Amino acid sequence: MENFSIYFNQFGSLKDSIHAKISENRPLQSGEIRVKMEYVPINPSDLIPVSGAYRARTPLPSLMGYEGVGRVVEVGDKAYDWMIGERVLPLREEGTWQRFVIAKVETAIIVPSGVDDVTAAQSYINPVTAWVLCKKVFHLQSGDTLLINAANSSIGKTFAQLSKIMGFRLIGVIRNEKDCKPLERLEVSVIINSSTQSVQEEVRLLTGGRGVKAAVDSVGSDSGNILARCVMPGGYFRTIGLLSGVQVDWGTLRKELPISTEVFHLRHWIDQSTQEEWQEPFNELFKWMKEGMLLIPKPWKTYLLEHYQDAIQEATSPQKEGKVLFKID
Repeated sequence: MENFSIYFNQFGSLKDSIHAKISENRPLQSGEIRVKMEYVPINPSDLIPVSGAYRARTPLPSLMGYEGVGRVVEVGDKAYDWMIGERVLPLREEGTWQRFVIAKVETAIIVPSGVDDVTAAQSYINPVTAWVLCKKVFHLQSGDTLLINAANSSIGKTFAQLSKIMGFRLIGVIRNEKDCKPLERLEVSVIINSSTQSVQEEVRLLTGGRGVKAAVDSVGSDSGNILARCVMPGGYFRTIGLLSGVQVDWGTLRKELPISTEVFHLRHWIDQSTQEEWQEPFNELFKWMKEGMLLIPKPWKTYLLEHYQDAIQEATSPQKEGKVLFKID
C-alpha cells in the first residue's frame, strides 16, 4: 500500500523547498494506528518552518502538516480493532500532509458524531491554542479584557466566540475597514482600526486607564509592541504568530513593562500535559461545536493533495478569505 506525502528538505522559498514523494507504508508497531486522511488544512504554522524561522528545532527532511481528520484503517493491536472506521485526529506524531498517517492510540483524538469533517480537520491548532491561552494561561473570567490583533484571522474569530462563551470582554484590532463586518457578525463589541485610530489611546479610554488583563499578538513588529504596552501591571502578553516577519522588541518590553511576556508554543503546553489534560480542550471544544456555540468558518477552497503547489499558492494569496484545505481522495 503506497503513501503520498508532502515534505520539505531545505530552508528557503516554498516553491523550491517543498516536494512530494511516494513511498511504501511501513508495518505498524504495537500501540499504533494507520489513518486514511480525509481533510487537512494549510495553516501559517505549516509554512513558517520552511523559511528556517525555527531551524534549531526543525529536522530535515520534515513531513508537513500539524492537523487534519481521517478514518482509522488499520491497527497494530487486535485490542484496538474497535477503532477501525472511527474518525480521528492523528496528532502529535507524523506530519498530516499525507494520504496515510501513523499515530499512537493514546494521542489520537476521536471525533464525536455531530462534528463534520471540515470542522474536525480545523479543530486543533487554532481552537486549542485559543482555549489554552484563555483558560490555562490567562485564566480569563467575566469582567476581564483580552486584546488581540489580526482580529479577523481564523484564530481571531475563535477568540471572538470564546469571549461570548466564557464571558470575558474582547477588543479586536484590525487594519482594514472591510474586516469590521465579519467581526460585527460575531458580536465583537469593540473593534479598533489601527490604520485610523491609536490603539493605546483607545484601550486607555476603554479600560479607564487600567489596561487589559492579557494581549495576544499574531503580527509581531510594532503592532505587537503596542499591544504589550496596553497590558496592565501583572498581566500577560503572548505572541502566537509572526505575520509581519519581524519579532517584537523583546529586550525593551521585558525591561520596561511589569508584565509576563513570552512566545506561546502549543507544543510546550502539550509536552507538559497529562493524558487527561491533553483530552480536556477537545472534550469542551467539541461540545461547543456540536451545540453551535463555536463555529469554524467554511474553507475558502479545497485542493487534492497532488495539487499541493496550487494549494500553497492559494493559501499564501492576500486575496483569500479563509482556510485552504486538502481534500484527500
